[in-house]
Formats: sequence, C-alpha cells, structure tokens
Amino acid sequence: MANSFSRPGSPALPSADPGGKTRTLCVAWFALFTASFALYAATANRGAQWQDSGNHILRVVTHEPVNPLGLALSHPLHHWLGRFAVSFDLLEPCFAITLVSALAAAIAVANTFGCVIGLTRQWPAALFAAMSLAVAHTFWRMATLTETYTLAAALLSGECWCLILYAKTRRPVYLWGALLLNGLGVSNHLLAALTTPVLVVVALHGARTKAIRIRDVAAAVGLWMLGAAPYGFMVLHELIRSSDLGGTLHSALFGHGYRDDVLNTTFAARKLLISAAFVLLNFPNLLLPVAAYGIIRSTRLISSPLVRRALLAGLVIHAVFVLRYPIVDQHTFFLSMYVLGSIFSGIGFAEIYGWTRANGRIVVLTTAWGLLGLTPVLYAVVPDWVRHYRVLESVERHKPYRDDYVYIFTPWSIVERSAERMSREAVALAGADGIIVVEDLMGEFALRYQALRADYDELLIISSLPAEVAREAVYAHRPVVLVPSNTESPRTEPLVGAWQRVGDLYLLVRSPPHRF
Repeated sequence: MANSFSRPGSPALPSADPGGKTRTLCVAWFALFTASFALYAATANRGAQWQDSGNHILRVVTHEPVNPLGLALSHPLHHWLGRFAVSFDLLEPCFAITLVSALAAAIAVANTFGCVIGLTRQWPAALFAAMSLAVAHTFWRMATLTETYTLAAALLSGECWCLILYAKTRRPVYLWGALLLNGLGVSNHLLAALTTPVLVVVALHGARTKAIRIRDVAAAVGLWMLGAAPYGFMVLHELIRSSDLGGTLHSALFGHGYRDDVLNTTFAARKLLISAAFVLLNFPNLLLPVAAYGIIRSTRLISSPLVRRALLAGLVIHAVFVLRYPIVDQHTFFLSMYVLGSIFSGIGFAEIYGWTRANGRIVVLTTAWGLLGLTPVLYAVVPDWVRHYRVLESVERHKPYRDDYVYIFTPWSIVERSAERMSREAVALAGADGIIVVEDLMGEFALRYQALRADYDELLIISSLPAEVAREAVYAHRPVVLVPSNTESPRTEPLVGAWQRVGDLYLLVRSPPHRF
C-alpha cells in the first residue's frame, strides 16, 4: 500500500519492513543530530555575551528565574535547562548554557528531517530540507549563543512531526505529543502560542469527525497545561506576590515596555526590506524557490488536508506576526518560519526529484549539495563585503572591542568575543573595590557576570557617575572605569579629573593624562 503522504513512484525509505524503517530512521535522525550538534558546539561562543544572551546567563548563574524586563521575557523552560547544564560543573557556565541552544538546534535539524520523511518517504528531500536549515545564517547564529529561539524551533519541529504522524495513523498519542510540546514551547517563549490555535482546531476536528474520542481531546488539553505549567506557576507566583492582577497579566503577555510592539498592526516598508534581506542571507541556495514550489504543489503532494492546512496556517501566522513586529532583533524571530519553510522545501524537492530521470537527478543533487556546501563559504566573506559597501554606516554602534560587521554577519559566534573581552578588562581595571560606569544595558549583564565569577562583592556597577561619587572615588584612590556605549564618543562627563583611554575603555584619573 502506498504511503498516503507521498506521490506514487517516489523513492521510499530503504527498508522492507516497518521495524527496519523505524530503525533506519532512528539511525539517520541520530546521525544528523550528532553532526549538527558537533558543528554548533565547535562554533559556539564560550564567554560572556551581549544583551539578552548576557541577561539569560546572569539569571541562570544567580538562580533568578524572573527577568527584570517582565514575565514574558523570563523563558522559564530555557532557564531551568540552563540551570541543569551548569549543575554538572564541567564547563565554563557561559559555554554550558550556550550548549543548550546548540543541543536544541541539532534536535530541530533532525526533527525537520523526520517531518519530511514522514511526508515524502524520500531521503534526498529530507536531507536537503534539514541541511538547508542547519546552515541557515540566523539559525546557526542562534545555535551558538545563549538564546531561546533554537529551543522554540526544536519544539515546533516536534509538534509538526507529531501532527504528521497523527494525521497518518489517527493515534491520539501523537496529538497528545503535539499539545505537550506546544505547552512546553509556551514555557520557553510565548512565540509558541501562535500555533496553539492551530492545534486546538486539529483536536476539535478530530472530535467532530469521531477520529478520536472526547477524552483523548481532554487528555491533550491536560498535557498542554502540563507543558505550560512552568510559565503558569511563574505567573501565579508573581500574582500572589504582587496582588496586582492587571500588572501581572500585562507583564505575562507583553513584558515591560513591549506592549505597543506586540500589538502593532502596521507593516513598515523599510522593515520589510530588511526582513527580505535577512531571509535571502539565510538561504542563498535553492531553498526559497523550492519551498515556494512545495507550497504551490502541496495540495497534490500532501494527501492529508489536515496536515497541509495546519502547516500553511502555522507559516502564515508566524509570518504575519513577525513581519509587523518592529523590534531591533526582529530577524531572530524568523526561526519558526524557517523550520516550516524548510519542511515545505523538502516537499518541493521531493516533487522535483520524483519527476526527473536518472541523469537529471544527478544534476539536481549536485546543484543542491554544491550550493549548500558553498553557503558557509559565503558567510565567511559576507562581513568584508558588506563592510566595503558600508552597509551599517548609519547604525553601527561602536561597542567596546566589537566589530558590528563580524557580530551581525558571521553565524559562528566563536569568533566574536567582544563582550567577554570588554567585561574581563573592565573588571580587571576596576579591581575588587572599584566602580564601573556602564552607559549601555547591553553590556551590563556581562559585567555583572564577570564580577560574580571574580567574587568581587564590593565592585560597584552603575549606569551614571554623580559628581560626589566621582570625587569620593578619586580621593579614596578607588578606580573608576567607564564602559562607553560608543567607544569613540563617551557621553558620561568625568566631572572630577579626566578620562584616560585604555584600549576601548576609559579610566578616571586625577588630572588630564600626559600626551606624548
């Protein structure tokens, strides 16, 4: 009997019996997972990190689950996985926590392979989809930093795989798995809630058509609540602590200061152009046209309307939400779209591979693997190329020791250690009883992490330098170090003494330094 998800005549998974197919699939899944994890672990950032990544790291090592920026930015599942990784005390905490991202990314890659196999039973198509996702720029970058997005991708890809298996077998256990993973996704990042309505519709459709029983739907809902429990308990705890229902709900849904961004209803042309550029940067290969073809042909290629509509709905919902979300790091929210797009690319590739003859298949495979192999080569030259054209001239931030072209355009974060260097040098200059003035919140978390690691309890880290504090520090011979927002033009006035530049940092001295 032909597989209900594949086009008749397409190459099948090479095994004659179901047990053999399962074993072969497990081996392939584990091989892809291992290779991907090795790639991401080898290229991961090993030290302190900027902005949100630094915040995540600091909260893990200080056992602080609640983000000061609000409940919506607390990400309890990611936080507790980071705590677990650090508990082994085998690696530098920064590196151990970042490996959570690498591990999740590798799972997402392997799951994408499984999804395409489930839809097409075609290995070349599944490998193309998985490898395209694996080397995608932002996906690779998020896999090598302490971020929540690859964990979101891993859980979403698991949801899709469970949905595919549920549609094929009508076994409720797969629907339970999809809802459980979605609940865990909500505990990791609220972005997962975008696909919750899709899964609810799938469950209600199953009940209406009597494909599953009402009690199976109830069990699925219960498992979703179990997965979402870490976030739910965090919200409940904050409500009990504050007795402020409105404030707690606002924090849980939007965080502090993000309400207007989340509820934005306009599409800015400039943001759309930047988004398009980032998508092209992520897939300078055949994925985009092949994925578009897969979407167009999905009506014929995916025999299950349930799966087809669910995948399309998930892709559209994520695209609409993210493309009008006007934040600086908007492109990082594209990872869920990339997972779904990669699955559609596998569908499109299966169709192309299926109707080409033997010689044509060789051309298709050679072209696909060649372009995928060239993708990392392209990423190696992109920073210098965009620097030549001064692409970031109007937005370059000049953070201490940071090359924004390398920071933004190089996916392997091991080469970008500016936050680690900045924080180590600042803490070393200030010493155990010094003062560090940090002009930008982006670097504050890295500084606090280094001070904690150095066991400098008396080290004061502040965002401004009042005259009385500067005066007292100078006369008490207490070192004062400035970490500028822009290395070339610090905005903090010394008020007492003068700033002497030391590398990309500044040290307060009693009198202007001698110039030679």
